[in-house]
Amino acid sequence: MQNTNISPVKPSERYIILDALRGFALLGICLANYPEFSLYTFQSSEIAAAMPSAGVDRIVRFLQYMMVDGKFYTLFSLLFGMGFSIIISHAAQRGAGGFRLFYRRMAVLLLIGFIHLMFIWSGDILMLYALMGMALPLFRNVSDHGLLCWAAAFVLLPIVVDTAANLAGVSLSAPAVRAQWHYCRM
Repeated sequence: MQNTNISPVKPSERYIILDALRGFALLGICLANYPEFSLYTFQSSEIAAAMPSAGVDRIVRFLQYMMVDGKFYTLFSLLFGMGFSIIISHAAQRGAGGFRLFYRRMAVLLLIGFIHLMFIWSGDILMLYALMGMALPLFRNVSDHGLLCWAAAFVLLPIVVDTAANLAGVSLSAPAVRAQWHYCRM
């Protein structure tokens, strides 16, 4: 009979560097999203150019684009996958499957993401992490070549969907984003 006693990782078993990198990645994600949080992104170019800080804003936005945007999502995604691997390997060492714990964590993340999406910000990514995370066990035993093919398909999928939506004249923006955009254009 398998030992199904799954408990949280003891502090002595934690990888401190991974926790620190997770915090660093979350800080970077907050920095990347700040222009949207502050509604700066939704201003017309005329209003942005008329601000006293317009010159500094352009420099800061360029630096943010070069050094922040997209960098921290990648790091956080890598750490997310490493967390999955650690959960499954620790569970295997204890004689348990680990998938039950992982799916429970994904369900909690999905709930947190839903609450975040509904009440805090329409640009939530937590639900996407949870939904994609729930698919991770399906790829656990796929070959490297197979993973590469799946990765290429997942990279191309949003491009195909966005292109098809644009050609069909369908907006995929959340209503809250369209409302913010409209409000800031007034």
